[in-house]
Amino acid sequence: MDQLADIVQQYLKPGMVLVDLQHNRQTDLIKVTIDGEEPLNIGDTEALARSLRVSHELVHQFPHGYQLEVSTPGIYSSLIEPYQFRKNKGRILIVDYVDNKIQKQVFGKLIDANDQEISLDVDGIRSIISYDKINNAKVKISFG
Repeated sequence: MDQLADIVQQYLKPGMVLVDLQHNRQTDLIKVTIDGEEPLNIGDTEALARSLRVSHELVHQFPHGYQLEVSTPGIYSSLIEPYQFRKNKGRILIVDYVDNKIQKQVFGKLIDANDQEISLDVDGIRSIISYDKINNAKVKISFG
């Protein structure tokens, strides 16, 4: 799997991050999930898929063929890395965290995020939560 990850890594554009890589050995289905500090679009995933499809490394590793899927994390995926929080500034987050050994959940607008913590506006009150206390954080999706 490390060899496959190395192949994918060399085709990532600056700012792209390999979030997940799965290989089903029975079907030779390769699933690549990428993300980045800046939002990625379908053109970014298509460009990576195209580059990988024509790469000699994958053809060499899979001489009988393979299936390739390249995507970004879904809208319901958890935020994990600081860059994922930073690119969601201004959005409402649902954050499950631990404070003094007590499980808590908060809904708030993400004001800021650095490499150590996030800052949320929760009903007009600034709440700062360090990443090591966060169990789960997702963007609250609303339509309309």
